[in-house]
Amino acid sequence: MYMQVVPNSHSFGSLENILVHYSLAPEEVTKEYIVVGFKNTLNRGSDLVFNPKNMKEVPPPTHFHSLANIFKYLVNEIWDVERFIELIKNTLDNGFDFKNERKMERTDVYKCLDTERDYQDLRWSVRRNENGTPDAEKPPIEWITYIEYHLNEAKNAVYNLEDEETLAQVRKVAALAVRCLELHGCPERVIPEELLNDEN
Repeated sequence: MYMQVVPNSHSFGSLENILVHYSLAPEEVTKEYIVVGFKNTLNRGSDLVFNPKNMKEVPPPTHFHSLANIFKYLVNEIWDVERFIELIKNTLDNGFDFKNERKMERTDVYKCLDTERDYQDLRWSVRRNENGTPDAEKPPIEWITYIEYHLNEAKNAVYNLEDEETLAQVRKVAALAVRCLELHGCPERVIPEELLNDEN
């Protein structure tokens, strides 16, 4: 059995991961390793949040209270791994740890949209032939009209407290937007260089 490990792809599901890694292989817990791990953790939708249930009875006074706070420390302070590990322990004792706000990874969302697009092509191919208007001849405003229809359906579902149906309608909206861009092209988003080079 083989496992491919992508370099610099590590992230932290909990601050405990750092403590465990340090206890097993302290030489690997470098400043560069920590910075990359925190950036990947942030990019995967996690943030440092406070949970009073996890707070020790007498928590230590010095700790991190946000990812921004950690990055600021890493940029401005001289690297001392033992001091950093102590601060990570203090942070946990103060009730702070990572929480992921995402329910699904982006790649999994894309898979759901692909399936929705397949469904749309199968479901509406007969109707397209009946009304004699191929998708390619429909201008963007027509696709926007379809999107608005399903946005209204999503609003109705919200009103009726139907969470699953709300998200199903949002899935339809996203897939209709994809279909419109397939047919008419998608302007490329250029990310400004200053955002790419932002250390925080």
